[in-house]
Amino acid sequence: EEVYRIPTIPEDWIGWEMGEAFCSRCMSSKELDVLSPRTIGKPELLVAYLEWAVGALTRQGLQLQTLPFIRVYEFVGGHVMKNPGMVSLAKLWEGRVYADLGLKEEAEKSRAAAGSLELDPAQEREFEQHIRQREMLRTATAASQQNQGLDGGRTQSAAERNAKPDPWIRILRPVQEHEVWVRQAEAKYLEGDSKKAKQMLTRALKYAKSNEDELGEGQCLHLLSKLAGLEGHTSHAIQLELEAQAYTNVFEFWCESCTHLADMMAQEALTVFGGHSLDDATSVLASADDTFGQVLKDKPNLANDITPLRAALRMKAAALTLSNSVRQNSMGSSLWQKAHAEHRAAMDGVCEELSALGGGQQLVQALLLRCQMSELPAAEDPAGRQTRLLECLALLDKAEEEARKNCRVSRGANPPPKGGCLAGDRDLA
Repeated sequence: EEVYRIPTIPEDWIGWEMGEAFCSRCMSSKELDVLSPRTIGKPELLVAYLEWAVGALTRQGLQLQTLPFIRVYEFVGGHVMKNPGMVSLAKLWEGRVYADLGLKEEAEKSRAAAGSLELDPAQEREFEQHIRQREMLRTATAASQQNQGLDGGRTQSAAERNAKPDPWIRILRPVQEHEVWVRQAEAKYLEGDSKKAKQMLTRALKYAKSNEDELGEGQCLHLLSKLAGLEGHTSHAIQLELEAQAYTNVFEFWCESCTHLADMMAQEALTVFGGHSLDDATSVLASADDTFGQVLKDKPNLANDITPLRAALRMKAAALTLSNSVRQNSMGSSLWQKAHAEHRAAMDGVCEELSALGGGQQLVQALLLRCQMSELPAAEDPAGRQTRLLECLALLDKAEEEARKNCRVSRGANPPPKGGCLAGDRDLA
């Protein structure tokens, strides 16, 4: 029917809204092929898959393809789960997509639709009351446990406190308010609104502590660590990240945390005065790479998750070596030439591994960095210089081919109409 009509090409999803009539028909429908409470048996599971899909597509540079998933997330959060915060989160994601695509007006509209994300006075009172009630419960539980000769503290049983959760299994629970706040804060962080993100994370951390949600506490501290690193406070960022890792060992969180921790430790090493600062920084990145490599050795099925992280660490180390060599004008040094050759070989491995995974935006960046490393150090003899330039041209051709392939994938396979272009091509150019 007309009310159920949805866009058929990626570009038409830009600016498309489900509308009240669309959502009402879906909610009241009893058909098995229509998205409705009847067909969504486990909304928490669907929301988890939608969040994963949005994140995975964004990391691959396929922002346009995230819009259908964001629309479904908005519908499930607003109509099925009755959570206004999830609707605001969907609008923040949508604004980020439009900003990445260069659609400034649409991005501003989406961010305005997300609202201020502030708690009204009634919500603020409810929040403070919840915190007080949880504190009273924790105090009463601690006193009871001390009377029984047990360690006082958290309200879980001893078995729950001592049990080590399986890092490979994610336990789905009803979506809590502070979990939405954390995701909203992450979206504001990506927008560059550090002040708002820090404010929301402080509130979410307080709520997570009261609910004894260790994963939530770890996520809050992780994002606060990112904000500290963004402000240049690397030592504080490292301290916060180490605290975050003590709360949870969930695989997805652990990967993000280790990557950020390695980056902050590398930056901290670079601030130390002396000739070994670069060596210390690259050693930190190499250590993180080895850690991920051991995980990949034990769990080969995680190649799609681990390989891009290892590639990013090696690219960071190679870029540091290259930039420092140029800055110190030490290309003639045998020590720098040796380090340069080692990282150039590492970049060859990065390009091969990313190509085996299907390429993508990260492969283009790796090929361009590899091209820079082929251009330098400059060979003294004309023949050697010519060989390096030919190698650079070959790498640039590969990077261009991969970039064109990415554009075809991200823009869809629909051919443009005769005498015109696909909807939104002018805006997306």
